[in-house]
Amino acid sequence: MKRINLVWCALLAMLIGLSSCMDNVSSRDEEKITENETAIQAAIQADSLGSKAVRDSTGLYYIIRKANPSGLRARIGDAATIKYTGYLLNGTKVISSTEDNKTEFSFPVGGYVYWGGIERGIFLMRTGEKATFYLPFYLASGNVDRVNIPAYSPIRLEVEFLKTRTEPQQIDDFIAKKSYTVSERSADNLVIVRANTVTGDTIGPGKSVNVKYVGRLLDDTKFDERTSSFITGSPSTIPGFDRAIRKMRKGEKAIIIFPSALGYGKNGSSSILPYSPLQFEIEIQ
Repeated sequence: MKRINLVWCALLAMLIGLSSCMDNVSSRDEEKITENETAIQAAIQADSLGSKAVRDSTGLYYIIRKANPSGLRARIGDAATIKYTGYLLNGTKVISSTEDNKTEFSFPVGGYVYWGGIERGIFLMRTGEKATFYLPFYLASGNVDRVNIPAYSPIRLEVEFLKTRTEPQQIDDFIAKKSYTVSERSADNLVIVRANTVTGDTIGPGKSVNVKYVGRLLDDTKFDERTSSFITGSPSTIPGFDRAIRKMRKGEKAIIIFPSALGYGKNGSSSILPYSPLQFEIEIQ
């Protein structure tokens, strides 16, 4: 399993603040930023809880509609699970977590690069809370037309923060859901679930090996499938994959699971978001 470098979308920089972004915006963007601000303020004035609205440093406004002071805060690297519905300021529904027959939406905190306002907003909430976010276009769908969202559209986003899970917790949840019996688990959460018993020496480092594998996220989304030959211990192979192979024997089959620190880390890949724990179905040929 080779490493893949990824240069992430400039939108991610907006999560930190607007100062660097504003240096390069076009005059039309500047005009629309002002228009968005005016439209959002008008929408807030019409909101029954508008007096509780708070503006953060990026231009996002939020209203906590249901508070939960004992709830958990999301942390970088966690998986946050939310329900959300997004509307244009005229009330037209344009986006929802219930699309594609889903009831909720999970994403890696610090690694979601599509709508900056969703991730920005989650840091302002605790689990169990409900909030309204008013997002200017640059924290929502941006300055181009989408399927049902016109360019430069400010968005009202209704969000319920359901839960947040660390990567080890995500791995535990996955193992429990699949009813796996763990054969081996390291201190840094490399998990091996052996499917058959093979005798003999483990492969170890510096050996040429032929591996048939399927790679998936923990929600079972497949991102890779192939048969590949490589030398164990090679720096071009992600650590969790390599370490697991070295612990296995020729002819052995297993499910291996590991956190992003042993995978694609905080950068992710072209098909894997940052901070994503992974699973592989492996056969050593």
